[in-house]
Amino acid sequence: MPLPKLPLLLVLLAVTAACSPRQSCIYRATGEFRTLEHDIKETREALRRGYRIERRTVPRTVFGICYARDPATMKPIPYTCRDTVFETETYRVPINRAREARNLAEYEAALPAARARAAAGTRQCEATYPEED
Repeated sequence: MPLPKLPLLLVLLAVTAACSPRQSCIYRATGEFRTLEHDIKETREALRRGYRIERRTVPRTVFGICYARDPATMKPIPYTCRDTVFETETYRVPINRAREARNLAEYEAALPAARARAAAGTRQCEATYPEED
């Protein structure tokens, strides 16, 4: 059963609030590099499989029996009720191998520059927020 969005958001905020300013800075500085590495991994897997895996959340209506109390007799009265649940579907999407190969080459070409920017950003974060002993 999926978690409600508000408690999930509060948990996420609590986790990120626990990070030090230095950790947050490094996380932001390495974001582009991590995204590029993720894209390279996903593209390689798609080329190996021949398709991409996509996910979508779909609402489904489920029916059940609910009960209400008769105000006069206080006896339960059954009635049909419905609820909406959300399910995640996974499906295959065909790929254009030539386009995916070009994308992979572009990602791999951009990786060294992104790595250098991430390293420079990390050094800047370490200088700005030195570790406290």
